[in-house]
Amino acid sequence: MTARKINFYLGAMRLTPEHQRLFSHADLLTAMHQAFVKIAPPQLAQRCVSGGFSEGNLTICADNGAIAAKLRQTVPSLLLKFHAMGYEVTAIRITVQANYRNNRAHGISGKKPKIGPAGMESLNDLAMELPQSPLKTAIESLLKKQRMGRSGRNHSDSDTQ
Repeated sequence: MTARKINFYLGAMRLTPEHQRLFSHADLLTAMHQAFVKIAPPQLAQRCVSGGFSEGNLTICADNGAIAAKLRQTVPSLLLKFHAMGYEVTAIRITVQANYRNNRAHGISGKKPKIGPAGMESLNDLAMELPQSPLKTAIESLLKKQRMGRSGRNHSDSDTQ
């Protein structure tokens, strides 16, 4: 019911002369972002968001420098595609704005990834075949940490039952 109240309030504000310019700009930004998602390479578009649009200059915020660098390579074709869609974009500025979204939206959490049983077995086999080296030491250390994490969880789970 709260969402309905908010939508009613925003709908009423949209009709007031004082807020029409704000809402029309927000609508333009939304439409431009949807257009960007359609025309940009999907693997890049999902890691970016439109930052703003003013006087023909569109700002795109990327998750990290690597995404920004790849996106900069596509700017000329993006400009042509925006023009073809009827948007008067004269320049695209790419910025890096890490953590602009909730990290959970990308599946990133504070928990460390866990290696499954098949992965543990494969890593163990690899470690046994390798000669003594920094790689072998690193794999053995990883396996040890994974085993300790599993045994720690099992004990804590049995303590709570």
